[in-house]
Amino acid sequence: MYSLRVMIKRILHYAKPHKLRIFFALLTSTIYVTATLYAPYILGQEVMNLFKSGFVINDLAKPIIKLSIVVVTGSIFGILMGRLLNVTSYLMIKDIRVDIFKKILNVPVSYIDSHIQGDILTRVTRDVDQVWDGLLHGFTHLFRGIVAIIITIIFMFMTRWDIALVVVLLTPLSVLAAYLIAKLSHKSFKKQAAITGEMGGLTNEMITNQKVVIAYDLANENNLRYQAMDANLYKVGVKAQFTSAFTRPTTRLVNAIIYASVALYGTILIVKEPTLMNVGMLTVFLFYASQYTRPFNEISDVASELASSFASLKRVLEVLDEEELKDESKLLDAHINVGKIDIEDAHFSYEKGKEIIKGISLKVFENKKVAIVGKTGCGKTTLINLLMHYYDLDSGNIFFDGKETKLLKPTSLRKNVGMVLQDTWLFKGTVKENIAYSKENATDEEIIQAAHLANAHDFISKLKDGYNTVIDDDDGLSTGEKQLICIARLMINLPKILILDEATSNIDTRTEVRIQKAFNIMMDGRTSIVIAHRLSTIRHADLIVVMKDGKIIEQGNHEELLKQNGYYSELYNSL
Repeated sequence: MYSLRVMIKRILHYAKPHKLRIFFALLTSTIYVTATLYAPYILGQEVMNLFKSGFVINDLAKPIIKLSIVVVTGSIFGILMGRLLNVTSYLMIKDIRVDIFKKILNVPVSYIDSHIQGDILTRVTRDVDQVWDGLLHGFTHLFRGIVAIIITIIFMFMTRWDIALVVVLLTPLSVLAAYLIAKLSHKSFKKQAAITGEMGGLTNEMITNQKVVIAYDLANENNLRYQAMDANLYKVGVKAQFTSAFTRPTTRLVNAIIYASVALYGTILIVKEPTLMNVGMLTVFLFYASQYTRPFNEISDVASELASSFASLKRVLEVLDEEELKDESKLLDAHINVGKIDIEDAHFSYEKGKEIIKGISLKVFENKKVAIVGKTGCGKTTLINLLMHYYDLDSGNIFFDGKETKLLKPTSLRKNVGMVLQDTWLFKGTVKENIAYSKENATDEEIIQAAHLANAHDFISKLKDGYNTVIDDDDGLSTGEKQLICIARLMINLPKILILDEATSNIDTRTEVRIQKAFNIMMDGRTSIVIAHRLSTIRHADLIVVMKDGKIIEQGNHEELLKQNGYYSELYNSL
């Protein structure tokens, strides 16, 4: 899918906005290379003059001044070229970083769910850095190399066409050798990048779940897993470096053959045609022969880095080409004023052939509290994901206030639905900023009022800087306190429908009472759907929906379900 031609085309796409800077880089590169090649031409002319007229020190002043001007000019434009190429490659990679981060924010939830987070992180960080290294070196050698090759050929043919022809005809051998070796090493570098992504994923898992790993004494086992990956990376990496290492000696051998051929042929001409060929001309030609092969040498020197860069570029492009969230421009805004939800014969599967939701139909009336219960894996959270339109149904329909979700903008729909999850999410910032996250330009009064409603004001006031306390990994807040801040965030902009997904499962009983009070305030006059493992917390729900194996098997309030002496009664009495 991602051939070398395709990847180069994608890189050129990012180069297009910087074409003026690239033009000046090409211009400065031309002047730099021309000056570099013109200097030995001056020396060659002087050597020829010495052979013709003998050594006269007074005659050296002009050529020395001329040579100095050429060298200084070349140095100045060489610096400018390096600066332009450095800035251009950095700006290009900046655009790639912005695009890949934007892509991560706009891919469907299914992409995040189906990929290892550590591998995604590796693609966004390490792989992008690797592409930048390749761009910087590739651009530098490409610009300087192409210009050097063209101008060197011009100088050589102007000096002596037959010797120039020898150089030009032999050089493709060097290019062919470098290409074949780079092609072989690319496969190994591709595997190396993939293994690095897996290692990043495992590292992320271990950091995220460190307490679990320690609790179950799995450190040694996971260490062995990492060592196995590392050993595989070593094996693949050595193979990649070993293969790419052949590039340099192979191209140097070809270049040495070219150099020797020029020297031999030039010497023969000096002997046979001393009037047309002399030592000065041969000296210049030997320099040009060396200079002509230099770009190929430089490219071969960074061949392994370029191969690694293209392997990383492929991984970056895979993310950039992921399907984004559907275009919402033709969909309707969701204005939920009543809060009624209808689910009609809903079917859904994450993987084809493995159905998770199996023909669910459910009516949730406005301003009612509906609880969904069932054992782990029965499909409770999946049903919530479908209500939030994180996934599309395989078949069936979901309606909000009589409007089918397929016709509503998902982003607009989610603004009308408030969620409190089991896992709290707070970003690094002040308590005030975290609470105001759901409402732009929220006033201090609104923030404090929301904290009061969430039963969070008392503990926030006792923090070091109150509402201006910065939350981070070392803030010392308990899980319950973080949950209360999340509830306050929802309180500041309460929508018509609320979803509470096991929001108190990780909280102690005392804190749960406080949170439950906050929930009661939130749910007053609103439609609410509650998922809970603790059945005692949903006894007073207007409707309890019992799920098993992706189906609704029982419905009713607490007393009705107990009288049925069915699955719910079994769950309740088993506690």
